Amino acid sequence: ISTNPTMTFAKRRRRASARTEVLNIISVVVLCLGTASVALVNPASASASAAASSSPSSLLPPGGLINGGNTCYLNAQLQCAYNVPRVRRMIVDPPLPASSTGAVDNRTPALASLGCVFAAMQKAAENAAANEGFAAPQATSTTVLCRTLGIPVWQQQDSQEFWKLLVPEFKLPQLVDLYQGSYEGYIAAVDGSGRERKREEQFLDLSLDVSCGSVTSSLEEMFCRPELLSEKEGNGWRPEKGATKVDALKGSLLKANGLPPILQLHLKRFQYDWQTDTTSKINDRFRFPKVLDLSDICSGIEKDETARVVYDLQSIVVHVGEYGSGHYYAYVRPDARRNLWYRFDDDKVTEVSYREVAADAYGGQSRRIDAQEAESKKGILAKLFGYGDGGKYGWGGRTSSAYVLQYIRRESIPMLFDEQ
Repeated sequence: ISTNPTMTFAKRRRRASARTEVLNIISVVVLCLGTASVALVNPASASASAAASSSPSSLLPPGGLINGGNTCYLNAQLQCAYNVPRVRRMIVDPPLPASSTGAVDNRTPALASLGCVFAAMQKAAENAAANEGFAAPQATSTTVLCRTLGIPVWQQQDSQEFWKLLVPEFKLPQLVDLYQGSYEGYIAAVDGSGRERKREEQFLDLSLDVSCGSVTSSLEEMFCRPELLSEKEGNGWRPEKGATKVDALKGSLLKANGLPPILQLHLKRFQYDWQTDTTSKINDRFRFPKVLDLSDICSGIEKDETARVVYDLQSIVVHVGEYGSGHYYAYVRPDARRNLWYRFDDDKVTEVSYREVAADAYGGQSRRIDAQEAESKKGILAKLFGYGDGGKYGWGGRTSSAYVLQYIRRESIPMLFDEQ
């Protein structure tokens, strides 16, 4: 037993904080699990303040998520989802038909367990808002989600792949529709015969080549510059079985009616080298705009569709480190109408400027922000392990760069942020 009274007091505070966190989680899990059976019920309907907490008139302070081991990849993506009120409300209070008995709903384990986590985050934020003197809500545990889905908490995983695999497990079409878009893949003969083949491709995110240097350039490469299939070079297109190969253009078309309300862009930072059988990370500078106008990217835009192709940057998942190791955190703008950004680094939440966001997330060697500003905002771990690199780079240091960009359609802000 320590004889240091300060150490003893610190231990007591940590134990009290941990005990409170456990009680909060238990209370939410009880709401989710009910008392009469193991069947999951709606956690939001058990809380009278759930609907009010997601409205813009009662914005709640942001709270962090506890890292259960190596679950930073999970925490970063969940913050991006939680801070879109419509997404949060759909997960906490899913629009599902009641069962035949009317006692329980038919939520999947993935949806039910994430609903418990989001409800706990919401409860922590409400408690913090109701108690003056608390700077931020208590961090929330994701244990119920990890245990339900069998997620190994000590195993680092890919943040983008995790969310892309998790969304379909919700079995909630209304939620999937917020993220899912489509584009048209085509192959067309260039001999004037009109022979072509089209196919609709659905996506939950678009994967961009970071070697293009910017989001706009990468999207232009993907949707505005078709590949020539040359018969002379041996890769011509055979329109039908038995036909002679012909020259053709192969490409993709993005249209306004195929864009989702929430557009996620996956930046392909990891590349595999077939010759050396190794995978490495690309930290090259890759610029992205705060306002993404897809007017020059989409095909056949009508006058009444111009508003559908303008997006605002809402959150970013950042990876710092190299392939096979490292750390994830997120930058999020909880209010789409304000330029107020937070860095969610697991349980640590810090208000930052967009200048700091861009400096940290662009990647590459050209990032520079005010050294004194960066140094003053670095925490003890950042100073010990080199995060920020003396003000020459963003907060994450030389190897930090954006991995996922989340844009919200400006036209959909009233729906996504419950302003309607």
